[in-house]
Amino acid sequence: MNGRHGVDELSTALGGLSMVLALIGSIFSVSFLGWIALIIVILALVRAFMPESPARDHENQAFLDAISKVPFLSGFASGSRPRGKQSAAAADFERKKRTAQKMWDNRKTTMYFKCKNCGQILSVPRGKGRIRITCPRCGTKVEKKS
Repeated sequence: MNGRHGVDELSTALGGLSMVLALIGSIFSVSFLGWIALIIVILALVRAFMPESPARDHENQAFLDAISKVPFLSGFASGSRPRGKQSAAAADFERKKRTAQKMWDNRKTTMYFKCKNCGQILSVPRGKGRIRITCPRCGTKVEKKS
């Protein structure tokens, strides 16, 4: 996907619209809605795989401007961000994923504890017997067996 436009808010909305149309078409046995949904999905995929271009960014920005004027959809547009930046939730997820991977990799040499006061994850070497652990964030002292 290097150099490609990627999935933006407009592509996401097109995908959601196509799912709604497909669902309505299958519930009410209207076959042409399924075909329309398929065309919309193909359009969203073509947008995602297109090379970077200012035209796609302008289309997305026009979509966000239009959505921001609709009261119950304004929250969808507020999630917009500059291209190439991660949302806070995505960055938090990536950080937690890296931490979990690190904990798994070091599971044989390191023990991990959670501070009861502030929730900070504390790491201590395994096999040192009973040790006193001091939380660097809040200063709480706990005696644990490693």
